[in-house]
Amino acid sequence: MALFVAINAKYVHTSLSVRYLKNAAGESAKIYECSINDSTAAVAEEIFKTGEKHILFSCYLWNIEMVLKVSEILKKADNNIIITLGGPEVSFNAEKVLAENPHITHIVCGEGETKMAEFIKNPPKRGIYDFGFVQNLDDLPFAYANGELEKIADRLVYYETQRGCPYNCAFCLSSAARGVRFRSLDIVKKDILEFINSGVRLVKLVDRTFNADNRRAVELVEFIKENSKNTSFHFEVKAESISDELIDSLIGARKGLFQLEIGVQSTDKDTLSAISRQENFEKLSYVVKRLSQNRGIHLHLDLIAGLPTENLEKFKKSFNDVYSLNPHDLQLGFLKKLHGAKITDDDGVFSSFPPYEVIKTDFMGYEDIVMLKGVSAALEKLYNSGAFFNTLKTLICEFSSPFEMFYDLSQYFDFTKSISQKRLYEVMHEYAIARFGGNKLKNAIIFDFCLSNRDYLSFMENDEGLKKEAFEFLKNEEIFTKIFPEFKDIKPTERYKKLRFYKIDNKVFAFDSNEKKATDVTNFFA
Repeated sequence: MALFVAINAKYVHTSLSVRYLKNAAGESAKIYECSINDSTAAVAEEIFKTGEKHILFSCYLWNIEMVLKVSEILKKADNNIIITLGGPEVSFNAEKVLAENPHITHIVCGEGETKMAEFIKNPPKRGIYDFGFVQNLDDLPFAYANGELEKIADRLVYYETQRGCPYNCAFCLSSAARGVRFRSLDIVKKDILEFINSGVRLVKLVDRTFNADNRRAVELVEFIKENSKNTSFHFEVKAESISDELIDSLIGARKGLFQLEIGVQSTDKDTLSAISRQENFEKLSYVVKRLSQNRGIHLHLDLIAGLPTENLEKFKKSFNDVYSLNPHDLQLGFLKKLHGAKITDDDGVFSSFPPYEVIKTDFMGYEDIVMLKGVSAALEKLYNSGAFFNTLKTLICEFSSPFEMFYDLSQYFDFTKSISQKRLYEVMHEYAIARFGGNKLKNAIIFDFCLSNRDYLSFMENDEGLKKEAFEFLKNEEIFTKIFPEFKDIKPTERYKKLRFYKIDNKVFAFDSNEKKATDVTNFFA
């Protein structure tokens, strides 16, 4: 009858939209999911082998090029196949896409859940069709019914409690339609229990602003806390408008339950004004620092390079401002001119192909953008990986600012290249010698390495000399179990497999790679 196709950015991702539409189309409709890492030919072949004659693609920034290639193959293979495209990547430039791709039958705009069944049953002639908006989100059935969750519990599962956004950021697609529509709390709570009871690993809310209604957000957070098991929840909040009550509720959560994404984008007043965002970095800093009181809440902060009016010096300040908040992740992204967003050619020069990324602006040249790409790669591999915490903490003392540190690192090594993490530790040691003429970072690098590894770097000494003393310590039940009560019920030989003992700068540490923590046990070694 119909096959809904989702070409995801990664295998671990799942598609919420095609599940909504499949449910709306009826029991005979099917889903096919793959990723952009699969070959175009293989995807076309797998879809063709299903025998379905109406293929509907969900189109996004990351997959549109592949969608157009696959759909062309299918149409040329069988001219009777109907190809329908929908999603944000075709909804705002539908006429152009249809004109340039004769193999496409339909482009549908808007939200198709309430009209999809009739559309599938009686496909109209070639053209563009606007489905409008779903006014009552409670009319939509649960997207993961009929045992669907059990199939994808180990992947990233998407969910929404609302649609729309109260804000009007120029770079965002949400600026195309103001206002927020909410699903009833009773329905949302019921769905959340389905995720928890099905053992889903991570639920990512696609709500543009989870705290668009702070009281509602508090009620949901408290409900999740009361019913949580092993499922984690990720959502985006507007830090400047978050309430103290919601902060308190989040702070009281168990470790790992919540992941929060906060879009900062810039801390420059003129830049924020140019993209229709309010400037209140003082409030944002307050919120992040308060949330950081619970280190079990994963905090992800975003910056965008290439925004209107922001030159390199202003961006450096934004970078340093946000870095000083010590988030778990700091993403340095680049401005994109998305279809439907308010960013225009007046705001810069952009590539004409996905991801429509900024090439230069009146305030940043291409050389600045290229340089920031290197800084972004260094930030991702060294800071966001969490694998070089002590190394960076030691290194930053040598620089006037965090940005200057990452800039210097990116000038020494091209972090955009593929490289193993173990090799990165070697590179950092080589960097320290080249830049500072000695082993200034050696101990910090070794410490970070031992937190998650049991083998050796080229500049590390063998720790076999500690083995005898380590076993004496492991066999001392009174002392050992007081320090490591979690290993109380296992034998010394098993304890040795779980802990690594290594001497750094006259101190002996017991490293637990599972927990990524180190305990100073120097006093128990001769």
